[in-house]
Amino acid sequence: MAANLAMSLARRGKKVLLADCDFDMRCLDLMLGVENDIMYDLYDAAKGRVTVDRVLLHDERSENLWFAAAPYKGGREITAEEFSAIIDGALEAEPFDHIILDTPGSLGVPAVLESGRADSAIIVASHQPSSIRAAGQTGEYLQKNRIADRRLLINSFDFAGAVGGDRPGINEIIDRSFIQLCGIVPFEHELMLGAETGRLACQIKGVNAAAAFDNIASRLCGMYVPLFHGFRGVKTKRQIKRLLGSI
Repeated sequence: MAANLAMSLARRGKKVLLADCDFDMRCLDLMLGVENDIMYDLYDAAKGRVTVDRVLLHDERSENLWFAAAPYKGGREITAEEFSAIIDGALEAEPFDHIILDTPGSLGVPAVLESGRADSAIIVASHQPSSIRAAGQTGEYLQKNRIADRRLLINSFDFAGAVGGDRPGINEIIDRSFIQLCGIVPFEHELMLGAETGRLACQIKGVNAAAAFDNIASRLCGMYVPLFHGFRGVKTKRQIKRLLGSI
């Protein structure tokens, strides 16, 4: 989710830094296809081994996208003060419009939260009831940590299940999580395969996920975009009503 959103923002002319903050098990380098290009990571910058600009890896697919890898090991030793200094160093190196901090599914990244450098949070939930409940709990936790701007991104949304009534509709998910919706990414097998080979949604033909991320990026830039704008197979008002769960 973070990688595709970062690319969509970059394609809109925004300078974006995508930082992998999963300090226990980094994986964004694999999803971006740059595993063999990593020389230094966030730990190296935090401990003063290199300057922050040496950690920033430019993505060749966009002139506006940079990546910073999570530590190969030792990430838990990074303090909130060191993490904050990394953000300052990154902004000195490049005038980024957006810095996306990709955190693990748990809330166990104290350096990120305690640094106070996050202005907003996008909480990713799948269509599973347990994930929706966890999204609500995450939202409450982040609110207590003074992150007032919280948005919900529904990933792997089951369109057929929602239309058929087997899965909750969008309105029900919002009611359960108590979080404002910023977008929906449908379940598509091609997107999963792309993540395993370093390809992003914009590089995969015929997937609705590409339109989904473009829509979310536009909304984050302050534009009004209909929920299913550009989606194939969502055409009638009746289909939309069933997906929303209003009938």
